[in-house]
Amino acid sequence: MQHSPEGQLPRSLNERPSAPAAGADSHILIIGAGVTGLLLAQAIRKRNQNNPPITFSIYERDADPLARGAGWGLTLHWALGQFKSLLPGYLVERLHEACVDIDSAARGELGNFKLFNLQTGQDDFMTPSGDSPRHRFGREDLRRLLMDGLDIEWSKNVVDIQELGSDEVIAKFSDGTSAKGNILVGCDGSRSRVRRFLCPTNYTNNVVPVRLLGTTVQYPEEKYKKIQALDPYFFQCCDPASDTFMFYGFLHVPTTKEQEAANGSLPATCQVLTSWPYKAGFLGNPAPNEVPKTNAERVAWIKSITSGWVEPFRGLVQDIPEDADPKVISLEDWPPRKGSWDNRGGRVTLIGDAAHAMTMYRGEAANHGVADVRVFLEQFLPENHQDPSPLSLKDKIDAYELEMIERTCPAVLRSRKACMHAHDYKSVTTESPLIARRAVVVDDEE
Repeated sequence: MQHSPEGQLPRSLNERPSAPAAGADSHILIIGAGVTGLLLAQAIRKRNQNNPPITFSIYERDADPLARGAGWGLTLHWALGQFKSLLPGYLVERLHEACVDIDSAARGELGNFKLFNLQTGQDDFMTPSGDSPRHRFGREDLRRLLMDGLDIEWSKNVVDIQELGSDEVIAKFSDGTSAKGNILVGCDGSRSRVRRFLCPTNYTNNVVPVRLLGTTVQYPEEKYKKIQALDPYFFQCCDPASDTFMFYGFLHVPTTKEQEAANGSLPATCQVLTSWPYKAGFLGNPAPNEVPKTNAERVAWIKSITSGWVEPFRGLVQDIPEDADPKVISLEDWPPRKGSWDNRGGRVTLIGDAAHAMTMYRGEAANHGVADVRVFLEQFLPENHQDPSPLSLKDKIDAYELEMIERTCPAVLRSRKACMHAHDYKSVTTESPLIARRAVVVDDEE
């Protein structure tokens, strides 16, 4: 059996042991190797150190670890402590490797969550954060770190899920293979195939009437240093005149040592997202403005909507290279509801975006995914496995899903409202969910 470089933890156990330890009677099929699926696997590895092992397998539809490209950033804030508690210790010690700005993180800089006015350049609003710690990660850098020590099966696209009697479930993949386990956890993203299996009539996402384009840009040191003065990690911007929105975030800032070795010539890799309301009358156009088809047209469109913006924000968009590759980011959500699905006696459930897809305008999706993993494990895999719970598997998964739905349905709706406020600046106040503190709020608002 292979071990991690530190020799502390075994690799994932993809086969059922020939003589399972007492209580180790469950094999978990994890569908999806995004952040939540990988976190679930790592949390099980950590738990297995001091308990009879639970075996699991991970299946991902991507062809390989690099298939998603550079990706975007994510911030862990209210769930950061939970995230660290779920990970093996050696991975916690390596988390800095996935930070977008290692030097700023080492100095303890937290960022300011500022919202700038694109007409005046003033930071009209700042999200209150208290003194709670937070880290800004490159999503794909974090994924690669969380892959450490895990055996992931790639190019596994789920096409069907079947129950085998009362205690087994089988996942069938498009390549003709299949996998059998006792419980299947769908961690397969906002357009989850597992959700489609559980919710055949109501699995589709709600489409928010906003269009968004995002691209990565490299800015030279003299340029990005000025932007760092606004915030070391990211900031948001709204244009009261047109109700357009911009998000700017660093994806990789060279360390001081890297710059010294390169004589200060290394650029920073950044993400620039621009979005606009999909409605008649925007910028005087009688019909809603759809995303242009070609990359050249997209770059020209992004630049055209910045005409009234002040510097340095206008320049950040104007400096996007003509040959950039702007990606369409679909703004969709799916608020989970009580009774939305039958978990097949506790054999099939959902975690993360598969369970509660939400827009990016409150930056909470990853945090709720972390909380999902924690609650799922508390219910399904109690620390003292030698003292079995009197609850049935269905009771345990029902309890997980109840907490998850009560916590995340309001979060999805608040993120939707934040998205709409970002494109209707007169609606933004200190109480707006676009600005309000990032924390768990249970108030099922429509």
